[in-house]
Amino acid sequence: MWKLIRLEWKKYHTKKYIIKQAVVFVILGILLFAMCYSVPIDELGTPESVPELENMSVQIDLLTNFAFLIFTSSMLSSFIIKAYKNKTQSLMFCYPISRKKIILSQMMAVWIFCAAALFLGKLFICLLLALFSGVRTGLPLGYDVLSVSFYWQVILKTVLTVTLAFIPLYIGKLMMSSRAVIITSFLLFTVMNGNIGDLTLRANMILPVFLFVVSLICGFLTVYNVEKEDVM
Repeated sequence: MWKLIRLEWKKYHTKKYIIKQAVVFVILGILLFAMCYSVPIDELGTPESVPELENMSVQIDLLTNFAFLIFTSSMLSSFIIKAYKNKTQSLMFCYPISRKKIILSQMMAVWIFCAAALFLGKLFICLLLALFSGVRTGLPLGYDVLSVSFYWQVILKTVLTVTLAFIPLYIGKLMMSSRAVIITSFLLFTVMNGNIGDLTLRANMILPVFLFVVSLICGFLTVYNVEKEDVM
């Protein structure tokens, strides 16, 4: 399996994705840094927009999770959906390897790659903001980089975000449409983080668990019965 995963990384030239992801995190880092440290401070050293600053950890999660739900969905589409449409998947299925193993290796290649990138990217942004938090006093970031629970939260949120991309993948595979993958990922993020007046599902702990289970089911269904499918 590991050899197949490495083969997928080599086949799709993941170096270009590393560059793209690095650019995304640099842009997000600059944006969040500007949001946090451009806030005026009064004579007492208190930020004038404390409510926004109290949600800096939320803003980090929102922007990074949105970027990587789309990014992971896009990579899954390139690795799997486009392979079906370009007929390259039929060539892969000619190898003396189980079709399920091939599809699973493609999914895991994207999952491992994006999970590692999202975890490191979130740490980069959080450490960047924490490093300069001493420059101006009274700037609540909403997290403590010295706490073990902080790293556990980053890991759990990373796993959830990247795994959620299996839902758009399954929808896209059913419709054989890369566009459906991207649209579904947008809708999924909107459902999880959108507001209707004062109503929001963002703080609901049941929804992420439910969607995580649905994601695993969609991942299973993507691989299930692939041996009997006709290659389009």
